[in-house]
Amino acid sequence: MRSDKIHKVLAQGINRFEVCQLVSKGVRATHKLGSRFEDTINDALDFLGNNKSDQKSIHATSNSPGDKSLKSAA
Repeated sequence: MRSDKIHKVLAQGINRFEVCQLVSKGVRATHKLGSRFEDTINDALDFLGNNKSDQKSIHATSNSPGDKSLKSAA
C-alpha cells in the first residue's frame, strides 16, 4: 500500500512538504511514456524510503535565484 511507503519515507526524517517536493521531482525525472503515474510515484516513494541519505544532500546548495542547477533526488 502507498501509505506504508509514505510512512517509511517519513521515518527517514523527511517532513511531508519535502516528501511531496522530492516525489514530484523524482516522477518528472523518471516517468516513461505509456506507463502509469501511480507506478512511477510508488517507485519514487520506494527509493526515498529504502535509501538512507544525508539530509543536506537532498537539497540544492545554491542560494541564487538565477542558478537553475539542481541536485538529482533520484
